Amino acid sequence: MVIHRVICLATVLLFCSQLHAAKDKIVALKGGTLIDGTGNAPMSDATIIVVGDTIVAVGKTKNIDIPANATILDVSGKWILPGFIDLHTHLGLPMNDEQILEHTDSISTLRALHLMDRLLHAGVTSVRNLGSSTEAMAALQTASRLGYTSSLRLFASGALITTTGGHGHAGPDASASGVIAVDGPWEFRAAVRQMHKLGFGYIKLSPTFSPTEVEAAVDESRVRGMQITAHAGGVSDTDPPSMTRIAVEAGVDSIEHAPKMSAGTLELMAEKDIHWVPTIAAYQQIDREFGFPKVLKDRGWSIEMCENLFRRGHKLGLVMGIGTDTTAPWMDEYPQPYFAEMNSFVQLGFTPMQTIMAATKNGGIVLAKQAQVGTLEVGKWADLQVITANPLESFEALGQPEMVMVGGAIHKFE
Repeated sequence: MVIHRVICLATVLLFCSQLHAAKDKIVALKGGTLIDGTGNAPMSDATIIVVGDTIVAVGKTKNIDIPANATILDVSGKWILPGFIDLHTHLGLPMNDEQILEHTDSISTLRALHLMDRLLHAGVTSVRNLGSSTEAMAALQTASRLGYTSSLRLFASGALITTTGGHGHAGPDASASGVIAVDGPWEFRAAVRQMHKLGFGYIKLSPTFSPTEVEAAVDESRVRGMQITAHAGGVSDTDPPSMTRIAVEAGVDSIEHAPKMSAGTLELMAEKDIHWVPTIAAYQQIDREFGFPKVLKDRGWSIEMCENLFRRGHKLGLVMGIGTDTTAPWMDEYPQPYFAEMNSFVQLGFTPMQTIMAATKNGGIVLAKQAQVGTLEVGKWADLQVITANPLESFEALGQPEMVMVGGAIHKFE
């Protein structure tokens, strides 16, 4: 009797799953040249089958059986790429000094959504936001889950966690930036718990902090199944050891920026498989337009130092992702900073294919288990873009996709 009931239950569950699958929309992108983000050579005359929000088949058109009830999108003569991932944004921040005075959580939410849509139009399908109004980020994540918005995927860290007077806490826009200041290991641990309670899957730490404070935050993030990254360097840094070194030794998942580091830090990152989002184009722009502040120059900072670190990290084989870190006064330039970062990767030694992988596969690696994004493979979410020219010949082909898909939802642009 028990066995009979189990068999009946299994039959019902199978029927329900088939019924649900039958209701899912089936889309076939047929005939394009595929760059799948894994590093494989481009595949001509490729077809991708999407059921609901998931890729269920990828391959040569001749080898793919397209279901009779599929909606077929002929993309012959075009290029199919994974959606790009921006690993370091501050989308809710005021764009200029005047907006700091006008800041509210509601305006921060709408500003972030506005910039998300601008990035979506450029082929960016996921962003990791590392510091904005906590209320705004929580609202946008909830709105997306409830289906109230239709934009790119938002993965947010909630509040930036620092110490009293640390990076981000002393400025006039600390409240708009969602910065919280805590002191001591137990307060760091409590702050991580609070961000988890609010629904965030990512933690960002910012110096100056002690080894025991970072260790507590890392341990708590592991308990909660969260990813944790650390802002590196700046005027709040110390040397030796650098704040970056302290964070790396504590075992964070990734490091943001390309600051002055204690000797051997990059090598330790490689040994511990800690990922890197160097935001190198932002450093280049600051140096080009303003120059580094004297306080940093006096500590040995230069753009050459940052670029040499980048080259060393690439040589060491670090997983390096694309992040823009664009804030005022350049936020209104989005999405251009994303492609400036990609061009800087090529300038500093990446091949075009490696750079596309940094924008796609590596982004998925940094986002980790919380996101099935970054490559166009069976079982991954259907986040992709269709462009009209070969991006391996010129990145000028990027930024104006003909179509973007996020979880199977199609966005077409004129």
